Amino acid sequence: MTSAFASGADESYGYHLLNLLGSLKANSDVFDHVIVFDLGLSAHQRGLLDAVRDVEVRTVPPFVEHWAQGFTWKPWIWTHLDGDELVLWVDAGATILRSLEPILEEIRETDSFLVSQAVPLGQLMPRDWYGLYALDESVAKRDYAAAGIIGFRVGSAFYQRVIVATYDDCIAGRSLGFSPDELRLNRALGWTPPDEIVVRDCPAFRHDQSVLNAHLFKEYPDAVLNDVWQYAGFLSPRDHPQQLIWHHRRRGNMACLARVPYERRSALRGRAFAIAYRVRWWRHMHVHLFRRSTYVLKARKLARSLRRDPQPSAPI
Repeated sequence: MTSAFASGADESYGYHLLNLLGSLKANSDVFDHVIVFDLGLSAHQRGLLDAVRDVEVRTVPPFVEHWAQGFTWKPWIWTHLDGDELVLWVDAGATILRSLEPILEEIRETDSFLVSQAVPLGQLMPRDWYGLYALDESVAKRDYAAAGIIGFRVGSAFYQRVIVATYDDCIAGRSLGFSPDELRLNRALGWTPPDEIVVRDCPAFRHDQSVLNAHLFKEYPDAVLNDVWQYAGFLSPRDHPQQLIWHHRRRGNMACLARVPYERRSALRGRAFAIAYRVRWWRHMHVHLFRRSTYVLKARKLARSLRRDPQPSAPI
């Protein structure tokens, strides 16, 4: 059974996608194919991506009018990779820390790989969906599964009942909308005209992820989810002693940007860019170190501490 690692990004995550590929090649070069999708990269990002060795770059066609909204593009990718039987999708804002072979082995054995988000399902499930999907409301207390790190065996019962069913519902527009208090999230690739926004009755509607979990718990109410800290820790690369993936989104250290395996003619240019970008990124992530107020506040705090706890007098 051949395997594929898949991911994708628009311009806001373009360099993070390159960092992900660098970490994959350095720490887990175990996949037969690596396929990434250009969802709106800048010309510079696309140029670098095209120069990465053994990586196939594809685009997503406008298969429905709302293809870019509600992450509808993601289930389309899951169902249109073609050729490989074992698939692992990882969002671009992640770094691979160790070999992902244990994940591939789990997909071989169980047809799927799911990671807990350590958040109750009720947070992202609209109230009317319990009836719509014939879900027992007790599942609202279960942790829901991530859509940013997911694996499956193409053609399996899980694939048909969960992955393909999710794609069909996203095509129908079910992944569209926002929770009442999250309309501010209407931006970037998935921007929706304000007069077309669907308001979903739940605290944190998560588009394709909400649809995915509706089908998952409908078909597999006792689904086993892997530990978030070991497989998708998001606080640091040390959330678990055997952490495989650091799911940092845009807070990562970009340490693997310089490890991207470029074609020979582009290697020097890619390495030089990586060094310059990491310097800028480090400054961006540590901007507080360059502010005078940081040191003024530290000095004031130290002064208050010394006034509260004066040093004892030396004995006579």
